[in-house]
Amino acid sequence: MTPPPKAPRYVLLPLTEVLGDIAALAELGADGIEAATAALDDLAHGRLIGKELGDRNVSGDLTGLARVKFDVAGQRPQRFRLIYRQVDASTREIVAIGVRDERAIYRLAVTRLRPRAGPETLA
Repeated sequence: MTPPPKAPRYVLLPLTEVLGDIAALAELGADGIEAATAALDDLAHGRLIGKELGDRNVSGDLTGLARVKFDVAGQRPQRFRLIYRQVDASTREIVAIGVRDERAIYRLAVTRLRPRAGPETLA
């Protein structure tokens, strides 16, 4: 008899835009979605630890974020990036998933975390 699967170590909370990121991976084929799903599962179970990012000249301030590289099995170099931040001891927020392509994924993460201006109030 096989033991039941272990519960994930971390709760993953994706930003709403991340669903669109995953849909965009579908355009690259089912293998891309499968690789992203595996990377998310590894991140949730603590089998992957991302590299801490910082302030970058090209993409902006990524302090507090980490990135995980992944791709379909056997593909090198790894084309995809998953950007997340550790919210607390048991929660990781997924900020962006996509192709590295000229560091666009990093700029996208910065944009998604930039404070959004609310409606102006009249005095």
